[in-house]
Amino acid sequence: MKLPIVAALLAFALSSCSRPPDPWDSRGDRILGIGSSRAEDPVSGIIVDKDLSIKRQYKGTTYYFESSATADVFMAHPSEYAVPESEGREGRVDVR
Repeated sequence: MKLPIVAALLAFALSSCSRPPDPWDSRGDRILGIGSSRAEDPVSGIIVDKDLSIKRQYKGTTYYFESSATADVFMAHPSEYAVPESEGREGRVDVR
């Protein structure tokens, strides 16, 4: 008699936790409130949290990186990755 009840509870528990919650809500802000503005790493293309990322300045513009490795690649050859404001923001996109 207890086996069907246990099986039903197990089935319900497994169906309600089929995947972890999305860490980003529909506005693109962190659900946990850990920073709300994001930017694209110009080297890797990964979206990073501006408050938690590695930052470098180049010609008066702040660039945000996922790791020190991509920041080092950028700083070794910044002209390959930096896009002037007048030419658009492709390669360095602020996501709000």
